[in-house]
Amino acid sequence: MTQITITSVSIPTADGQRLAGTLVNPQRPNGISVQINGATGVARRYYETFAGFLAQRGFTVLTFDYRGIGGSLPDPAAAAPRKLDWGRRDIPAAADFLAACTPDMRRAMVCHSFGGQMLGLMPQAGKIDAVLAIASQHGYWRNWSRAHQIRLWLSWYIAFPLVVGLFDKLPGWWLGGQTLPGPVARDWRRWCCSPHYLVDDEGAPLRPHNDDVRAKLRLISFEDDRDFGPRKGVDALTGFYPNAAIERLHV
Repeated sequence: MTQITITSVSIPTADGQRLAGTLVNPQRPNGISVQINGATGVARRYYETFAGFLAQRGFTVLTFDYRGIGGSLPDPAAAAPRKLDWGRRDIPAAADFLAACTPDMRRAMVCHSFGGQMLGLMPQAGKIDAVLAIASQHGYWRNWSRAHQIRLWLSWYIAFPLVVGLFDKLPGWWLGGQTLPGPVARDWRRWCCSPHYLVDDEGAPLRPHNDDVRAKLRLISFEDDRDFGPRKGVDALTGFYPNAAIERLHV
């Protein structure tokens, strides 16, 4: 294993925001950079140990917080952050930043849940060489088991609108993670209630660069994960990336 250097970085976005990030550089790089795209409401510090593990094996690793989460506090003068911004602005900004830091390296991503749903929003989608997506799912509520569907229907159609309407945010205790700004939470609900999942404000599917994803894409689900990444939901996400070299694992 190689020694590593950990650096806090500030990542500029195309719309003038700044994202908090952590760049982990190995002393002896192996020629591969890894961008970690986190799950909904999960701050980058959750991935620190994993990032260090990868860097000790030669990978150059970037973790970052989506706007409104963790260290990426939004500009008070800017529009409130949306979940759609995470995919079409924040993930691409992190990709550009890491590419500028590692111009001669092959490019990989490790995506947790939400992070693997957004690849098709990236203008750079065709430049990624490999993707590992962990519990990344098509989030439509009917992709869960029948027992879970009852709970999810009550959540998305009754409890969720009441809580977000009352507080204009989704408190962290809802998922056990970071508090979500109101517009982020509303985007999430709208997607999970649509059979297309990732949709615009009018309900039309959003797939601008999905056909450009030609990376080796490994999607993993787990038998004991019935709440966040059910097998059916992860299977359904494979349809988002028709031209990727997909390897589907369920363990």
